[in-house]
Amino acid sequence: MLELYFVFYRIPKMMTRLARERNRSAWRWSLIGIGAWIGGELVAGFAVGLIHGIGIMLWGWPVRSPGFSALTYILALAGALISVTIVSRILVGKSTEESFPSPPPPPEFHQTSEPAHVD
Repeated sequence: MLELYFVFYRIPKMMTRLARERNRSAWRWSLIGIGAWIGGELVAGFAVGLIHGIGIMLWGWPVRSPGFSALTYILALAGALISVTIVSRILVGKSTEESFPSPPPPPEFHQTSEPAHVD
């Protein structure tokens, strides 16, 4: 339930604000943030599951454990938060696209027909 709040409300709101401050596409950065959240959860869940599978095979860990399920959930949330934080810092690091006035034209030098006389 906590994930739904972040995925459908908090992340798009945060990314939209940051993207608009930097004149970037709000919906694209919102989708990137949502993808980072889901990807972070999947990667963390896969890593914890892999470690648990290795522990079952090598050290005889129990196949089902409520404590391990809770730990997996917490670590998946942590992975999701870390990935969204990284994406938001990347967006914060982007410079704002400002329109600067064009520089003045280069000076024009007029040549005289007579060379300068140096004594």
